[in-house]
Amino acid sequence: MKRTPKEVANTIEGFVNGKGSQWDWDGFISIRLDDPELEAVRQKCVSIRDEFPPSDPHSYCSEAGLQVMRQIVQDLRARSVDTSAT
Repeated sequence: MKRTPKEVANTIEGFVNGKGSQWDWDGFISIRLDDPELEAVRQKCVSIRDEFPPSDPHSYCSEAGLQVMRQIVQDLRARSVDTSAT
């Protein structure tokens, strides 16, 4: 699937902030991305659940995992700015 860094950042941010739809997140973690770097980001988001297990069984991951995803969003947004500047 084709996605831009901005689209991936928006999907992750929506999930972390509880503002995205369940189906947006499900589609994101379930469907392989064409861009190898964005695919690595997608895989990282999938593995966060195992790396940072939640204490609440209804949560996706721990707060530390959510912080990692917030950092991913910041990195993707910086990448989008760098790409558009060239």
